[in-house]
Amino acid sequence: MKLAYFFILSFVLVFNLFGEVKRPFKEHKVYFEGTDYELNVYKIYGRKDGNTMLIMGGIQGDEPGGFLSADLYSDLSLEKGNLIVIPRANFKSIILFKRSTEADMNRRFHLDDIQIEMDKVVQVIKQLMSEADVFLNLHDGWGFHTPTHINWLRSPERFGQSVIVDTGKFTCDDGTVIDLEGIAKKALEEINEKIGVEDYFMQYFNTNTDDPNTPYSEMKKTATYFALKNLCLPSFGIETSKNLPSDEMKILHHNYAVNAFMKLYDIIPEQPQIILASPEINFVIIKVNGEPKIVSNNSTLLLKKGSVVQVAHIDSNYKRGLSCDIEGVNGLNDKNIPFKITENKTIVFRKDNLEIGKINLKIDGKIEDEHGVFIVKVNNQKKAVLQNDTLVVKKGDVLNIIKFFSENINSEPKINFKGWVPSGINYNDGDDRGYDILIDGNFMAKYSKYGNGSVFPVIAGDSNNILGQFYVKIIE
Repeated sequence: MKLAYFFILSFVLVFNLFGEVKRPFKEHKVYFEGTDYELNVYKIYGRKDGNTMLIMGGIQGDEPGGFLSADLYSDLSLEKGNLIVIPRANFKSIILFKRSTEADMNRRFHLDDIQIEMDKVVQVIKQLMSEADVFLNLHDGWGFHTPTHINWLRSPERFGQSVIVDTGKFTCDDGTVIDLEGIAKKALEEINEKIGVEDYFMQYFNTNTDDPNTPYSEMKKTATYFALKNLCLPSFGIETSKNLPSDEMKILHHNYAVNAFMKLYDIIPEQPQIILASPEINFVIIKVNGEPKIVSNNSTLLLKKGSVVQVAHIDSNYKRGLSCDIEGVNGLNDKNIPFKITENKTIVFRKDNLEIGKINLKIDGKIEDEHGVFIVKVNNQKKAVLQNDTLVVKKGDVLNIIKFFSENINSEPKINFKGWVPSGINYNDGDDRGYDILIDGNFMAKYSKYGNGSVFPVIAGDSNNILGQFYVKIIE
């Protein structure tokens, strides 16, 4: 009855798959979202119809080679055939980096009912199996499987570096004979040619799961055995070794195996992928006077007149071909170019030639309206000087500039008395805070307001980013 159910289900799903799905097409479905057993499933339909391969990783969470390899196939595009990819079958065990949690998920496929939470995932996987023509379950196992005993690391009992089948040939209920051994050994020729190093070659491993004398009777509870016995689905366990030198090598060997089986089943990847998703902006980071602000697409950013604006980052579903054009500034691509805003502006964002968004910059107040304050000492008497005010001093006075406050800055800027340079220094960094400035005739008149050496500006910030200023008027 169970088998009949799956054949019916398989027919319905295959009919939907090939009768209604637009090609090429990708589908991402999330089961049990927000739970420990969240299950992400990716279906990739090739440009041309063909066989469907189910690739599953992460059914046991301490096997990163398998689930990181499967992850890579989630983003593939296909010229021919179809993939169903489950990168992380047992998300909870991956988070905990443990083979088992409440139980070993790969020993739950013989059960018909849902007894614990992870069994709900098992039921979904069983349904997905019914849509496939071949099934690969990616694992990392200990040691290196060899036909004969060499040492404790290399022996017939080890699972690492093997392609595992439950039997050499399997006869389905309808009489179909699946030559698992022949398929596995054909794939191994391709895999080992890629691996190249004999010590790391993968081996054929038949667990003879149905044999009453098999030492691997537990395999009757696994995903591959269920798929083979109940769905007549050619199923293979792909095991890289946990003893390989790096995770990168485990992923690479898994990729070799998956690619070899895809070739055998005439599932052809499309390289490079053609991605023509509609370009979108997620958000933009705009620095205002050096402070980053996250701004939504098609919104308005209110600014003080005179603020220095810089588009620092465009977050989009594309990484390349992005530009921003600030109306009337520079050229077509103004990303990372600071400019002082003196009137309302619009920033236009493009992906290549397509306009994908706008942000309006609106003046919400004048810089003169800001309440910047300078703190100074004149003849050791502390004074506050409002922004744009004029401080009158006499020759012979001693001016000491202490600091500048403003509602638009978070850190203390440099303050420069234009036309005055501290004596006895090798390098003038333009920061005159803390110096005793003797008011005499020893100033550079060219920096004075009218060029006559009587009124000098004092600025906070620098010439490219003036945050505030006041004037010093010198009288006799």
